[in-house]
Amino acid sequence: MKASPLNRFDLLGSRGLIEDIFHELKSILSSILSSVELIELYGGNSSNPGQGEKATSGKITRQAGAIKSQVIELEFQLQNVRIIQHILNKSFEPKKNLTSIVFFLRNFMHDEPYDTLFGSTVEMEMHKEHADAYVDEFLIKQMVLNIFFWMMKNSPTNESPEMRFIFEENHFEIKGSFSANAASYFFSSYEKPYDSGKMHFDTEMLNQRIYYLISYIAELHEGSFDVTVEAGKNVEILVKIPYRPAYTL
Repeated sequence: MKASPLNRFDLLGSRGLIEDIFHELKSILSSILSSVELIELYGGNSSNPGQGEKATSGKITRQAGAIKSQVIELEFQLQNVRIIQHILNKSFEPKKNLTSIVFFLRNFMHDEPYDTLFGSTVEMEMHKEHADAYVDEFLIKQMVLNIFFWMMKNSPTNESPEMRFIFEENHFEIKGSFSANAASYFFSSYEKPYDSGKMHFDTEMLNQRIYYLISYIAELHEGSFDVTVEAGKNVEILVKIPYRPAYTL
């Protein structure tokens, strides 16, 4: 199944998106609080000698990394709220400039704190070495982060999603893909037959409210946004943005 939300979704009519984001903010803050409490617990036990001390140090390092990721997500979700508020107030003014898009996205990938966040999940695929595009760099970052965190939240815990920046001759692509378990994603397989679960999964994957914002940003850059669900569990997100659009906002 495939959907092109750009042609159907109305951001101004998606009031529920703000509620979704505030729900995410509450979850992030709860996770940060839990991580801090665990660090305090591990720190209180750091007097254990030998192997136990090494194990404690490893746990603290992992929790510190989790907090760093959660703070990044908290910041970008707050920016989502600001963008949506400007759009609803009809005061949104994108700042598009001619940008070396390859250089910009490469720096974005490798700059702190995103280098650690993305790790091996994000790659670049070069079919064109140099390309300029009229983009709002802030909005492109927001779009990438929205896709990235949405995939992370919907991927199985033992699997990492994939994201690629692909530079074609006339446009660049932001391509994300991951695999999820359709049979158990929304409800227990004991409750409904798999075929029903597959249909429910496909529908849910093709109607996420966050798509409204992603497709809106793509449209501002004269681009397209598509979502494809295959085999009841494989999800692919594709954004295409031309290098030199016919006009700029």
